[in-house]
Amino acid sequence: MAIQNRTLDPAEQRKVYEVAAGAVATGVTGIVAYVPYPCLLDAGSIAAFGLSGSPNYSLVVNRFIVGAGVTAITVAVGTSNVPSAFGTSGAFQMVLPASGSTLLQLQANDVLMYQSGVANTAVTGLSIGVVLRPIQDIKLQFGV
Repeated sequence: MAIQNRTLDPAEQRKVYEVAAGAVATGVTGIVAYVPYPCLLDAGSIAAFGLSGSPNYSLVVNRFIVGAGVTAITVAVGTSNVPSAFGTSGAFQMVLPASGSTLLQLQANDVLMYQSGVANTAVTGLSIGVVLRPIQDIKLQFGV
């Protein structure tokens, strides 16, 4: 059921999750957010400082599937999410699939993660933010 609370404007119906990591090298996987309810991945941004080479990052969803165990489902953000050097040109909006793609639909208990790619690259500090939009009327408690 769609959100029926007319007292919340569209911006208030979204939840922002952010993570900051330091010294991220090639092949590192980190957790961005635990998904507490069914939602849509609405937006993402990435920024870094201390770049070595041209690192890139992709978003991955880990989902438990009965009979198969935990399965990694790569969100099609590609490998072109190269962070801008912070202080040079600010945060970079992640390239996400087109609106309506099933890759943007997250389920309760999914774990949203980032993976670094490209050999011999690294950053001193990395910041990733994602915006989740509930697809049901969710009562948020304890800041979750």
